[in-house]
Amino acid sequence: MKKILYLFFLYFTIFCYSQTKPIDFSLSSGVSSPSNSFGESTFASNGIFVDFSVSYYFSKIGAGISIGNFSNDTKSNFNNFTNSFQFPTTLNSTESWNTTYYGVGPEFKMSFNRLEASLITRIGMLSIKPIQLSGGYNIDNVDFSSTVLNFGTKETSNLSYISTGIKFGYKVSNQFKVSLLASYLASPSKEITILQGRKNVTDSNNNGMIDQEDFFDAGGVPIEFEETSKPIKPQFLNYGIGLSYSLGKRTNKIRGTDESYKKANSELENQKELSIKKPVSKGKIVFTNPSKKPKNEKRKIILNNPHNNAILKTENELSNFGWTLVGEQIMNPKFSIEISKLGVNRTQQWSLTSTSATTKLSLEEIFNQNSQSQRISERLRHKDRAVFTEGNYMWRVTELTTGTSSSPGFFTMTSCDINFSVANDTIECLGYEGDNRKYKICFDATYQSNTGDLTYTNPGSGLTVYDQNNSGLSYTLVSPNLSLLTQIGTTSTTVSYCFEVVVSSSVNAIGFGLQGDDLDPSPILCQPGVSANFDELPNCLCDDCDEKELTFENFNISLNGNTGNQFNFNGNINVNVPIYGIEFQVQSYNYTANPSGCTKGVSSVEESGMILLPATTINGSSTLQLSNETVSGSSNTNNNATKNIKYTSNTPLTGSIPVNLTIGLPGPISGLDPSCCVIDYTVCIKVKIYYDKDSCKSCVFTHCFNFNNQ
Repeated sequence: MKKILYLFFLYFTIFCYSQTKPIDFSLSSGVSSPSNSFGESTFASNGIFVDFSVSYYFSKIGAGISIGNFSNDTKSNFNNFTNSFQFPTTLNSTESWNTTYYGVGPEFKMSFNRLEASLITRIGMLSIKPIQLSGGYNIDNVDFSSTVLNFGTKETSNLSYISTGIKFGYKVSNQFKVSLLASYLASPSKEITILQGRKNVTDSNNNGMIDQEDFFDAGGVPIEFEETSKPIKPQFLNYGIGLSYSLGKRTNKIRGTDESYKKANSELENQKELSIKKPVSKGKIVFTNPSKKPKNEKRKIILNNPHNNAILKTENELSNFGWTLVGEQIMNPKFSIEISKLGVNRTQQWSLTSTSATTKLSLEEIFNQNSQSQRISERLRHKDRAVFTEGNYMWRVTELTTGTSSSPGFFTMTSCDINFSVANDTIECLGYEGDNRKYKICFDATYQSNTGDLTYTNPGSGLTVYDQNNSGLSYTLVSPNLSLLTQIGTTSTTVSYCFEVVVSSSVNAIGFGLQGDDLDPSPILCQPGVSANFDELPNCLCDDCDEKELTFENFNISLNGNTGNQFNFNGNINVNVPIYGIEFQVQSYNYTANPSGCTKGVSSVEESGMILLPATTINGSSTLQLSNETVSGSSNTNNNATKNIKYTSNTPLTGSIPVNLTIGLPGPISGLDPSCCVIDYTVCIKVKIYYDKDSCKSCVFTHCFNFNNQ
C-alpha cells in the first residue's frame, strides 16, 4: 500500500514540475451502482461515489491519476432478504460497503469548440473494508432471541482493478469546465471471499409456527450455523457530474500563444524528382515538387519574463528581463533587447535598447546602458522616479550574430484592477490568393475589471494585426462577431472573435492585439490591452499534393521559325488525377554564349523569358488568361507577352494535355548565322495544377529546362 502511495506522489510531482501545458484538476460525484453478481450476492444497493482526478495532456493523448471512494448501502436489501424467512426477524447489525481506489492511466480527448469528449482508462488498487451483517429471530413478548444469519468478510480486501469511462464536458470559462461522466470498474482477476452462516430452522414441533423450541434439536442442543463461502468479483457502474479546473500554460498544435513556452516547429515542404522518358535537346528536365522538404530544426528565441500580457503595478516588479534560446546553440551569442512604450494604434512613443551576452538583463543594467537618455538620467538622479510609467509596452530580443529574433512580447504598467486575457487562439490556412496566403485566426477574449467596462470608441481600430516586424496588416472580422463588443467589467465575460488576413510570402509571423478605451478620465492610464502571436504559421500546402504526379510526354524544344530568339516548348502534360486548370509561369532563365560577343542579350522585353501569343496554346486553345506586359513602356512591347499564363476548363481534363509554350529569349546578333553563335539556356517554369472545380485547391511543381539553340 505504501509503495503505491509513494508512486502516486512521485507521479504527481513529476507532472507539476515538468508541465508546460495545463494540468486539469477534476472533482466528480454521483451514483455508484453495483452490477452483475456483486450486486445480487452482497445485498449492496445504489450508493454515492466521489472521485478526484489530475490529468495532463501532451496533445489529444494524455495521462491522469485518480483517487476516490464509493459507499453502497446494504440495509434495505438485507432487510428484504431476512423478511422472506418464515418467522419474524430483526436486523442485529448492518454496514455499508466502503470502497477506496487509486489508479493511473491514459486519456484521449477530442474538442469541438467549447465541447469536449474524453475516453479515460485507469489501472490501480481497490481497497474494500470488511463488513459484517447479522439478523436474528425476534418476537414480541417473548424473552428469547437468536442470531440466524451472519454475512460478511473478515479483513480488508486489496485488489487490482481496471476501469474505463467516458466524459462529456463543456467549457464554462478558460479555467472551469462542467462534465457528465460514466465509468465501469471491475477487478480483472482477484475476488473477495464472502462468508455466510445460517441456521436452518424449521417447525420441528409441528405447531404451525416457528417458536423457541424450534431453535433446539431433540437433545436440547442449539441448532448450529451452516457456513458457506463464495468468491465474488467487485463490479460497479458509476455515473454523475463533475467540475474541472485547468492550471498551467497552454500550447496547441496549430495553435499559437505567447503565454506558452513553445518548442520550435519547422514548416514541412516537399521535394520530388521525376525522370523524363525523352530528354530535350542536349539537356535534361529537372522536376521538383515543393510540397516535400527535409525537416530542419529552427533556432528560436522565447521571451519568458515578463510573460506576455503581464499586468504590473510598479517598476520594482520588472527586476529583470529573461528569455530562452531554443534550437541550434550559438557560440558567444550577443543579444540586443529593445523595449518600447506604445501609444494609440501601437505607435511608438519612446524606446530603449541594450545588449547582453546572457539570456537575462537586469533593469538597472538597462538603465546604466541608456544613461545618456534624458528619461533615464532623471531616473538615476531621482531614485523614486519611474521610467516605466502607466501604459502599454512591447519588447523584443534579437541575437546580433545570426539575426535570430523573438516574437514581440507585451506588458502593461497600471495600478488599475484589470484582468484581460486571450485564450483558445487558433490559426487556419484558407489557401492562396495568387502568391499570397490567406489565414483565418480565431480567439476568445475574456475580461473582468472593477474599474470599468471594456469599450471601444472606434471598434474598427480596437483590433490591430501585425507581422513579425510589427508592421500593420489589413484584416476582415468574420463570424461570429463582425465588430468589437463591449464587455461588462463587474463579471467575467468572454467574447469570441475571428478575422481573416492575407499575407505575402515574406510574412512568417502574425500577431494581433486588442486595445480598449481608457477606463479612468484622470491622468492615470487604465487602458486594457492584450496581445497574442503566431510565430509559426501553418503550412498551406496540404497532403493532397503528395499523391499528385505530373509528367512530360514527347516534350521537345525547338526554334520558332527563323526568329533566332523564340523557342517552342512542345509536348504533352500528364497528371494522374483529373484537373480543371493548369498554369505556367516563367520563374527564371539564364544563358551563356560562345563566343560571348555573338549576342547582344535582351534587346526587347519580349526576349526576357516572356511567354508569347498567339503561338502559345494549351489543350489546343489560344483563349488563355494572362498578365499583359505593359509596364516597360517600350515601343517594342506588345500586349501578347506575359510571364504567367493560365488555362481553365469547366469539365475535367484527363489523359494527355497538349501544350505549346512559345518563349522569347536572347538570340544571336541580327544577321549572324545561328550556327556561329552557340547559346546554352536554362529556363525554369513553375507549373500549377487545379484539381478541385469548386475551390482553388492546387499543387505546384517546378521544371527546369537545359538546352541550346543548335
